[in-house]
Amino acid sequence: MQLSEDVAQKVAAAIGRPRWHSADPELLTLFLQKDADENRSLVRWGIAAAVFSYVAYGLFDWFLFPDVAGRLVLTRVTLGITSLALVEFVARRGFALATLHLVAALAIVSGALGWLVSAVGTEHQDALSHFMVFGTVFILGANLFFNFRFWLSALASATVAASFVYAAMFSLQADIAGRIVLSAYFVNCLVLSLYLSWRLSLERYQTFLHALRAQFQEQAAIKKGQKLTEIADTDPLTGMKNRRAIIREFSELREDWAADDDEIGLILIDVDYFKRFNDGLGHQAGDDCLIKLAHVLSEMAAANNAIAARYGGEEFVILCKVTGRAHLHEITKKFCRAVEDLDIYHPDRGDKLNIVTISAGASLTRADQSIELRILLQEADRALYASKFAGRATFTIYDPHATSQDRSGENLSELLKVAVSNQLVSVAYQPIRELASGRVLGHESLMRVCDFDGTMISPSVFIPVAEQTGAIVELGTWLIDRACGDMTEYGLGSVVTVNVSVLQLKAPNFSLRITEILGRHGLAPQKLAIEITEGSDIFLEAQAVRNVERLRKLGVQIWLDDFGTGFAGLTWLRRFKFDVVKIDRSFLHDCQTSRGLSLLRDMVGLLRNLGHVVLAEGVETEEQYILLQRLGVNLMQGFLTGHPVPIEGVNQMRQGLVA
Repeated sequence: MQLSEDVAQKVAAAIGRPRWHSADPELLTLFLQKDADENRSLVRWGIAAAVFSYVAYGLFDWFLFPDVAGRLVLTRVTLGITSLALVEFVARRGFALATLHLVAALAIVSGALGWLVSAVGTEHQDALSHFMVFGTVFILGANLFFNFRFWLSALASATVAASFVYAAMFSLQADIAGRIVLSAYFVNCLVLSLYLSWRLSLERYQTFLHALRAQFQEQAAIKKGQKLTEIADTDPLTGMKNRRAIIREFSELREDWAADDDEIGLILIDVDYFKRFNDGLGHQAGDDCLIKLAHVLSEMAAANNAIAARYGGEEFVILCKVTGRAHLHEITKKFCRAVEDLDIYHPDRGDKLNIVTISAGASLTRADQSIELRILLQEADRALYASKFAGRATFTIYDPHATSQDRSGENLSELLKVAVSNQLVSVAYQPIRELASGRVLGHESLMRVCDFDGTMISPSVFIPVAEQTGAIVELGTWLIDRACGDMTEYGLGSVVTVNVSVLQLKAPNFSLRITEILGRHGLAPQKLAIEITEGSDIFLEAQAVRNVERLRKLGVQIWLDDFGTGFAGLTWLRRFKFDVVKIDRSFLHDCQTSRGLSLLRDMVGLLRNLGHVVLAEGVETEEQYILLQRLGVNLMQGFLTGHPVPIEGVNQMRQGLVA
């Protein structure tokens, strides 16, 4: 039953009023309607039991009043069958509950009076004076057993009591003292049972009111929860689903995908030259542009049975079920054309076009690949970057087998060569927290690279190119130097971590460079940790092993990153003592299944038994946090602990906490 605000207010007022005040008519109607079917059943079975008992008491009539026994038994049987038939008729014909109660009350009164009238003429007055207490059964029945309205209980029971008092006083042949005591007994039973009936009716009504209030509170809580969920899943500017919502939508879509032959397509969209648009027309115009784009993308998604979301900044993501690569190509093209058809003026594109366009990269699930949103996003990101280097205002479908997929790498490699000198590289810091205390232990430094026009390039795009071209060595050294400098100047906790590639570790002078950087900044070695990814087997490289051992002796912490994703993890754990082992985020996100949960539990148990400090990556929800606490994980990192932010953001957060 859905409760209106008006009813809720009446309930609150009724609970606050003294109990002897009259009930609100609307609430009383709801009270009487509540459990009406159950009350009908109670009356029917109650009358049936009462009739059986009423007739069975006829055995006492044979022994106590043999002179009128035949008449008494006939009265009991006749009235009992008649009452039962009337109640069944009213119940089966669907009469109102009030009518059924009235018929049942009449049956009780008629049964009592019928027996009394037939019994008072007996010659065995002595026996009658004792057996008349049988009348209290009718009084108690009317008041306590059938959930009658109080006025009906009072009327029926008072009629029975008055009749028996009258018979005791004026028809019973007994001494006056006995008649007075018997009459007082009936009056006492009437008063006591009426009081109990009133209290029970009142308690039932009060219980109903409190149940209504609890129901309203539950409805309000559900609405509030739904509203909070909607807010948490909605982008405040555009009203679209946000990153959090798209992660959940993907999980649901993946379950549906497993039941049929369709594939999941993911389209990653970026607005071309959006920074220039903002700079030229202002941020309000930029927001208006994003709102218009969100509207048309949402319309296109609805028309193609897809899901659209704002992924962040000027990036949008589309999820759709497709029948194959050609279908994904067709849908992606529709989205690009829909944006162009908006004909939004762009004042400073740097090319011949003067309207807002989008670049898109798309990927789809494959049978030879696990269905993970992270993988699809990485592939779509690479395809998107290929679209940008192809001139923008176009789209690319990711093809893992196409050699032309790396065309963008040729241009990107040139950009990476000058990234440091042209100040195209920056660093963001993500906090690492202790699970037990919630304290920030330190931060991981994450490299960020932007294009010449200010567009950010995804790490999944530029890092592979940097490693292929060797640019990762210069970029990595810059990152370590910057992280150590920020650690000294601003303080980033007990430790700052930096990811290093096998190319950096293979450089003969790598450990010397680290020593020089630490000395120049005056930073204690133990405040720096280098993270080695499990996917690269450094133990095949003697120079890399020597550098790691030298850094270890120097006091630099050595962390193992992405544990569980490579094939050398157990070998590494046997051969080397890591200060911290970071479990890859995919294992935490797979805990929705019993198999995934068991795998994570075994992995944590193994690492703890080997004496390693365990860090879980990708912590995004309170449920995951509680699970990791239960498993005994030491550290955590993810969006729940904090998003990667520039050093200014870290400093502002620290100042806010201090204040």
